[in-house]
Amino acid sequence: MRYKNITILIWSFLIISTFSNCSGNADDTLVKEPAAGDAAFTYDYDIDNPNRVLFKAANEGVNAWYSHWLFGDNTSGEGTEVSKTYPLKGQYVVRHKIFTEGGTAEYYDSVRIEADLLGADLVENGELNGEDAWELLPIADGVEITFENGQASWTGGGWGHAGIYQAIEVEAGTLYQINMEIKGEGMTDCWFEVYVGKASPVAYQDYTDGGIRLGLNTWEGCGGEPFDGLFSTLSCSGGDGTFEFPDAGLVYLVIRSGGVDLGTNGVRIDNISVRPF
Repeated sequence: MRYKNITILIWSFLIISTFSNCSGNADDTLVKEPAAGDAAFTYDYDIDNPNRVLFKAANEGVNAWYSHWLFGDNTSGEGTEVSKTYPLKGQYVVRHKIFTEGGTAEYYDSVRIEADLLGADLVENGELNGEDAWELLPIADGVEITFENGQASWTGGGWGHAGIYQAIEVEAGTLYQINMEIKGEGMTDCWFEVYVGKASPVAYQDYTDGGIRLGLNTWEGCGGEPFDGLFSTLSCSGGDGTFEFPDAGLVYLVIRSGGVDLGTNGVRIDNISVRPF
């Protein structure tokens, strides 16, 4: 029995030693966790278009298997070298995030755009001086739309739903950007959405053609608190406000809202534009 016990002890020692050595080797080969500086980037302005910025990951020695960018205007990109065209002047905080075998790291820097990138505006009476060029789109009773003081206002609620629209002419394969100023004191169980589609709007029928181009949605985390700014920066539902069609022709810009309660003074919009991006 004594020899048997000694044999068991020897085998136990060998097993423990083997696992210890393997564990030590694993520790020696652990991949280093990246630091913020590993995600640093440089950028240059396009010499022919100062609204177009070229971003490049600065640390080529980092073995990142994925790079993700946030451009500071609710748009994003992927890759170690990306470009971004900013249609509006302003200061934008850009985030570059890398993913490596050792973890993730983020680096922030800001770019400044000196002037708006202005192409021809496709929207007629985007300043909303009255309701000229706009058609009302009733969908469900409870929401009222008024044109006053150079803006359009959506008020009410009660699960009502209403919109406005106009036809615009687009060129084939051209990327466009929708924008507008939007403000409100906070909605309850509501949505405010922008569409551009080929289907003609029909009274008392919901409109979804083309999908949501810009959107506030209290269930998705925006519009429930007071808001005031450019729709493209406040949007949390749908796209980033850009769109294009493969064929030239007539399409419909539709702006609609509804829900339980649109807030104290409702939702107001002004300076609607659709420009080549």
